[in-house]
Amino acid sequence: MQAGPPARAARYCTRCGLERFPGARFCTRCGASFEQIEAGAPLPPAVEEAPPIVYPVALELPFQPQASRLRSGLRLPIALPHLVLWLLLVILSLVTTPLAWVAALVTGHQPRRFRRLHAAMLRYATRTAAYVALATGSAPAWPWRDGAHPLAIAVPDDVRLSRLRTLLIVPLSIPAVLTALLFGVVTVMLAIGAWVAILATGRLPRTIHDMQRVALGFQCRTLAYVPLLLMAKYPWYEREGVLVPVRRS
Repeated sequence: MQAGPPARAARYCTRCGLERFPGARFCTRCGASFEQIEAGAPLPPAVEEAPPIVYPVALELPFQPQASRLRSGLRLPIALPHLVLWLLLVILSLVTTPLAWVAALVTGHQPRRFRRLHAAMLRYATRTAAYVALATGSAPAWPWRDGAHPLAIAVPDDVRLSRLRTLLIVPLSIPAVLTALLFGVVTVMLAIGAWVAILATGRLPRTIHDMQRVALGFQCRTLAYVPLLLMAKYPWYEREGVLVPVRRS
């Protein structure tokens, strides 16, 4: 009796069609177990992923695994001056953002001076949050001396703002703001885990970093949407695409 053709490992999931990662025993999408299939058997077509979302305001947070135990352990007292300035900027934004909102209702754009100020606020607030959460070991530069920083935030020079959406931006933004608050709780929990891991090993785990990047990225986009009015695209937590070609700092 002649033996059949040799079996080979499945390249695609037989349930959903997702391409198999090398060495994977289970499908990362549906959880089905990969089985041996006969050579020459027809393979299901791979399921295409949804295209990534491109946001006008986006965040790049490179992975920095090495971390100082001493500076990480004393991060809160070290970052105290930045936290105080952060609170002062929040108070200032209570004045500038209503004025920018009125201007956007009238002209459809945020005035350039307000836009530059709000972009500096966004970068400083996000970098301070990342520094306190141990997502980066680089302290933020003062907003009036903003320079190169590992955490880069892309902000477009100008954005056309719909007058109707600007008028209704507070009720429209409630789902995003609530989600950003939940991500804030996640960021605190990740910061505690990062603090323990760095004190024990001197390294930031890659898994914690990846989750921090998602949480901080969403919070950054929400802050840019409301109240800073730096982008008109509604923030959400889909997979991000390539940054749009705008100025980075």
